Amino acid sequence: MRSALRAAGYLAIALLLLFILGPMLVIVPVSFGSSGMFQFPPSGFSLERYGQLFADDRIMSSIGLSLGIGAASTVIAVLVGVLAAVGIARGGIPFKGMLESFFLGPLIVPLVTTGIGFLIIFVPMGIVGSPVSIALAHSVVICPYVIRIATASLRQLDPVLEEAAIVHGAKEGYAFRTVVLPQLVPAMISGGLLAFLVSIDEYTVTSFLIQANTITLPVRIYQLVSLDINPVVTALAGLTIMLSFIVIFVLEKKFAIHKYLEM
Repeated sequence: MRSALRAAGYLAIALLLLFILGPMLVIVPVSFGSSGMFQFPPSGFSLERYGQLFADDRIMSSIGLSLGIGAASTVIAVLVGVLAAVGIARGGIPFKGMLESFFLGPLIVPLVTTGIGFLIIFVPMGIVGSPVSIALAHSVVICPYVIRIATASLRQLDPVLEEAAIVHGAKEGYAFRTVVLPQLVPAMISGGLLAFLVSIDEYTVTSFLIQANTITLPVRIYQLVSLDINPVVTALAGLTIMLSFIVIFVLEKKFAIHKYLEM
């Protein structure tokens, strides 16, 4: 009876994984198809769509813009996120649990609401449609990922090391820079890369802030699907999926990022 329940549990997990990964398992083979239409399974193997992808100036411009915005917003999110995590995990401030929940608010509030809020803020400032406005908005959306990972890492650190440095004459700031901060580097890298991937993928908030000359990658993908029905979008999606999996695999092998996500 127990073995049957265990087998049923494994089957349920396998079906859930298949349901979640199903679109990715379809789009990658289709991206290597030789047909001029969307076809699964593909009738042949070809790299033509990937060649068309790199030859398309509009797509390459959107990729460059998304990478630049992702890098800028990630730097901001890491700086703010680490400082917030230190205050939450180490600061002697009241209502730390409520404050932590407040910082995770962008994950809870609907992104449509967030996008409207940024639009209201940026219109009087005259920066709607600029890469600066998109980067600032993305930094708010992705900051909770850095805070969550950095906070979990700080709670796992042994405070004895920092206390020993202070006992031996080091000032608190120096002890933090030389003892705590180096131990936070894996969490900063993991959180930063995860936040970068989320920024690259962000569509809802971005759609409120773009103009004709600042179309990011997700918006460009939507245009290719809804307006052109261009098969080259499968190559773009396939490349994004493969690079994302490579980044996550490297992070897990190098830094074991799952442990920073544990409560």
